[in-house]
Amino acid sequence: MRAKQHEAVLTAAQRPDQLVASRDDRAYWNGEPWFNERTLARVHSAGYADIRPEPWDPGPVTWQQTGRSLFLTPAGREYARQHGASTLGRRRVILIACAQKKAPDPGLNEYGNPRAGYPAGDLYIGQYHRSLRRAADALTDQSLIRIVSALHGLVTLEQPLHPYDVTLGDERAITAEGLAEHTAALGLGDADVIFLGGQAYAALLRPSVPHLFTPLTGDMLAHRSQCKTARESTTLRTIWWQDAARLFAECHREPA
Repeated sequence: MRAKQHEAVLTAAQRPDQLVASRDDRAYWNGEPWFNERTLARVHSAGYADIRPEPWDPGPVTWQQTGRSLFLTPAGREYARQHGASTLGRRRVILIACAQKKAPDPGLNEYGNPRAGYPAGDLYIGQYHRSLRRAADALTDQSLIRIVSALHGLVTLEQPLHPYDVTLGDERAITAEGLAEHTAALGLGDADVIFLGGQAYAALLRPSVPHLFTPLTGDMLAHRSQCKTARESTTLRTIWWQDAARLFAECHREPA
C-alpha cells in the first residue's frame, strides 16, 4: 500500500469512530487530518473502508455513486493491527434510552417564530436518564453515544430536538423497522453495542442488533446504582465490553 493510503488507514484506526476522513467530513472543519479523493478511492478499492446504507437508499449503492463517508471495515482494522494498532477492535457504541422528563418548550422569539430546540444531549433532564448518560460517557467516546428517542429513533447528542410527548407504542412512535434503518446507517452490524435502559427499548433494537448487550437488571433504581458502579469501576466497564464482544462473536460466529 502506498504511504498516503497507509497513513489514512492508521489515522482512522486512531479515531473512536474509525472514520477515514475527507474534506466533506466534520473532521476537516475541526482541523483534524483528512485525505483527498484519490487516497480515499484507493483505500476503498482495497476493501479497507466502505460506506454505510441510509434509509432513503433505493437499494444497494456504492461510494462512487454517493461520495458518502468511509469507515474502516474488518479488513481495514486487520491491516491497522498488522501495522502497529495492536489493540484495535470494533467500535464501541453505547445506546441509551430517552426519558419522559424533558427541558421546557423554548417557546417563540420576538418575531413569533419557534426558538431553536435543544441538543438531544441536553433535552432529557430526568435523574434516570442522566445516570444512563453519565455511565455512557465513562464507557465510550461521545461520538459513539446515541439516544434512542421514542419519536426520532437514534439521535446524536448534538442533534437539535424540541420537547415532544410520545412514548413507545404511540401511533407516532418509532418502530423496530424504523430503528433497523437507523442501526444500519450507524453500522451497528460491525460494532460492539451496549444498551442502557429498559427492556421495551431493547426489544425494539434487538431484531436489527442481535448482539445487543443489556447489562442493566432490575428496576430503575437498580439501573441507576449499576450505572454509578460502572462510572466508578474500570473493572466493571472492562467486563461489560468483554461481554459485549463475546455476544457479538456468538451472534456472528467469529472470534471475539
